[in-house]
Amino acid sequence: MTAGSTERFWFDRPVPPEVTEALRAGIVLDIGCGSLKQLGTVGVDQRVLPGVDVVCDFERGLPFHDNSVAAAYSIHSIEHMRDLITFMVDLYRVCAPGARVYIKTPYFTSRKAFIDPTHVRFMTEESFEYFKSPNYYGLNTNFRTLSIEFMMRKPFKYLPAYFQKRCRRYFWNVCEEMTVILEAVKP
Repeated sequence: MTAGSTERFWFDRPVPPEVTEALRAGIVLDIGCGSLKQLGTVGVDQRVLPGVDVVCDFERGLPFHDNSVAAAYSIHSIEHMRDLITFMVDLYRVCAPGARVYIKTPYFTSRKAFIDPTHVRFMTEESFEYFKSPNYYGLNTNFRTLSIEFMMRKPFKYLPAYFQKRCRRYFWNVCEEMTVILEAVKP
């Protein structure tokens, strides 16, 4: 993949250099890819579909060695996971130190979060705080949140950040989805 490639995570933005480097450095997963696997990645899904390289129930474990994954994508898949905690613990296990995890998911107040009958959870920007260290449940995870972007609907996306945050939290359907970038912090 080259900078400026068109694919479903970065869309019309250039692919950041750390993603290109991760593709050169090691395994990059696309978890829950379906038939729309990211360029240059190992497609992991629960169903046999074109582009899927590894078929597994990723809520029960990922069939990769410890510290072997340079980066991972989860594009509209975590909202389908019943056991997100087990998945995140195992994802942390397979991530190499400094591995980035790129997540897109519907925002909890978006109608996109509710219209798909296979969605079993609703995510906020605070949801990922449970996977840093130390965490409330004593999980063996330490993901640092590097960035969160919100796909706001018009006219809300033109408001200052302070007002966007208030609208996003207290009004219905002003934010469609969020893009979260996590980093695996390991010794």
